[in-house]
Amino acid sequence: MTIINPDYQAQLSEMHGKGQFVRGGKLLKSLNPFFKEYQPVSVLDYGCGHGGLMAALKQAYPTMQVEGYDPGNPVYNRMPKRSFDAVISGDVFEHIEPEHLNATLQLIDSKILRCGWFRIACYPAKKHLPDGRNAHLIIESPDWWRTKIFSNMQVSIVHEHVIVVDKSHKWPGIVGQNYDVVVKKL
Repeated sequence: MTIINPDYQAQLSEMHGKGQFVRGGKLLKSLNPFFKEYQPVSVLDYGCGHGGLMAALKQAYPTMQVEGYDPGNPVYNRMPKRSFDAVISGDVFEHIEPEHLNATLQLIDSKILRCGWFRIACYPAKKHLPDGRNAHLIIESPDWWRTKIFSNMQVSIVHEHVIVVDKSHKWPGIVGQNYDVVVKKL
């Protein structure tokens, strides 16, 4: 199953090497209610970047088994073979190449034993790839993403939250929504 083109993977690796995808533990506050409700023992951070969120999770939840995968970072570009109680992915789905989206969602689904939490940006990124494309390769509405999740994953959606994002005061054109979604395995 191919989930990324080698040229795109090389561009992501170049950007990671320059420290352009560092989000650290910024998502931890948004994830805490999810962890409190579902209490997963094992978690996969899909699209873990440099591992900042994983480090924050290990500190906040020392008994939790946390692993990461990110095809653009050579440190984390090997997909763990096992499945996890929960798969989390923050600001990653929109970076997936459209031609590999279905296969990638199916792969993520295969790693979920119980539940998942995803934040999907539905607006253009401020960053651009070395080839000039916007770093958000897929800019679609929460409704579109909901349909993609249902058609490629064996889950039910148990919680959705749409957050209006307006960063136009800092970056022209950066307006849209974040789609936060919690899923449970069927």
